[in-house]
Amino acid sequence: MANAPRRRKQSWMRSQSDGFRHRRVGVAVAFGLPLMGMGVFVLFAALSDGTTFLWILAVALLVVGLVTAASGRVISN
Repeated sequence: MANAPRRRKQSWMRSQSDGFRHRRVGVAVAFGLPLMGMGVFVLFAALSDGTTFLWILAVALLVVGLVTAASGRVISN
């Protein structure tokens, strides 16, 4: 019976770390969303301060975050 299906562990037998093995992390989640979040916060700072550097930084962070999130790439273990 080499191809017998493996039985799943009961929830009370699982350890806390069983759910984190061999996960693939998407670049959109790992890099894109934080960059967009930082871009939004810098944009709010640029709205209140008005300096050109903050506007350029905010737009750059938002664009890089959007491109990274739209890439759909995956980092595998």
